[in-house]
Amino acid sequence: MRVLRPALLLVAVAACAWFALGVRQSHEVDGATSVVSAANPTAAQLRAAAAQLRSASFLNPDRTVDILRARVAIKQHRLPQARRILAAATRGEPENLEAWIWFTGTNLGRPAGMLGRARIIALDPLDARAVGG
Repeated sequence: MRVLRPALLLVAVAACAWFALGVRQSHEVDGATSVVSAANPTAAQLRAAAAQLRSASFLNPDRTVDILRARVAIKQHRLPQARRILAAATRGEPENLEAWIWFTGTNLGRPAGMLGRARIIALDPLDARAVGG
């Protein structure tokens, strides 16, 4: 019984810390999303969003952070970086429709764009008209 209480306390503290980390990451992702969704974010806002996403990526396996990092790069006119991020996201999660949509958008007129278009149609055949299918 003497060992059980400290062990339970340790588990409870770890769970609370994990929850607090998740709340903070969610807040940072929301802030970055609002910046990249804005029509004309400033360079300072984009830098702040990139910093939020660096922080949000800690112990976060979700590809949403990667997609948002790519969207920040797009807004900063750094397409090669956005393409690299999105290529990694589509390799890591080949069923992630949002990653494929952004990947295809950054590769229009390139062979990778045709690959992305085909993948979008395969993943979402009912909405293939959005990519001209």
